[in-house]
Amino acid sequence: MNDEREERIRRRAYQLWQDDGAPDGKSDEYWSRAEKQVAAEYDAESDSGGVASDQSGKRRVVGDPLQESDSLPPAELSRDERRGGAPK
Repeated sequence: MNDEREERIRRRAYQLWQDDGAPDGKSDEYWSRAEKQVAAEYDAESDSGGVASDQSGKRRVVGDPLQESDSLPPAELSRDERRGGAPK
């Protein structure tokens, strides 16, 4: 087991132990639970390529449609009309 993963497990086990009121005599149980949780996190990271998607370039202007499509209303319609309101 690599050092980073072991440290992650150690911190998780400690947090689980604290969350349960720090009971005596259950260190193996907390280590096992933490090991399973960290393993699941590593699996999830490898499934997604281990890189968080960068959403910083995606900005939305209030009033603009959520997704672009071929069926966008013509630009000459008012915002209310584009949202399904009555024409003015």
